[in-house]
Amino acid sequence: MPNWSSEPPKEKDGFALRILRTPQAKAIKAIITSTDVLGCCTHFVRNRTLPCEGQETCPWCAEGLSWRWHGYVAALLVDSLEHFLFEFTANASDTFRNYQKLHDNLRGCYFQATRPSQRHNGRVVIQARPADQHRVHLPDPPDIKKLLCHLWNIPNTQVQDHYTPDRVGRMVHLEKPNGRKPAAAKK
Repeated sequence: MPNWSSEPPKEKDGFALRILRTPQAKAIKAIITSTDVLGCCTHFVRNRTLPCEGQETCPWCAEGLSWRWHGYVAALLVDSLEHFLFEFTANASDTFRNYQKLHDNLRGCYFQATRPSQRHNGRVVIQARPADQHRVHLPDPPDIKKLLCHLWNIPNTQVQDHYTPDRVGRMVHLEKPNGRKPAAAKK
């Protein structure tokens, strides 16, 4: 006999969240479900964003590729209620850091991200304000580190929390099989 229910099981298998970046011509309007930003230094290699392992051990740094810090938060799109990961650069993160200083965490932050120049690589501007918590019941945030490890094919057990050189946010770093930790990327 089937076990009928009106909702799927709370424990879901798989990684169903997609990563969104600010598009050139349309604003992203969303409410953050995460409490904090999680980020790391990355390289853009073969049309993919991949984590930097530190200048001393990173093959992409050894090839001379530049790195850029990317931050991630889980959020809920206002128009479709899709839960997703929002990716942004260090420059765009200022708004989130200021919001977090004022409100202790990011959960419940309504934001709108746009590219005023409407160019695909134009500067991202983020505006933020508290969402009306009486009207919105937010889902639990996903484990962003686990999602990124899956996306980047990194064993989640080897991920260490570190901080960026200027203490702006957390970085994802790998511990090498021999136990050595890679050096933090330098500016």
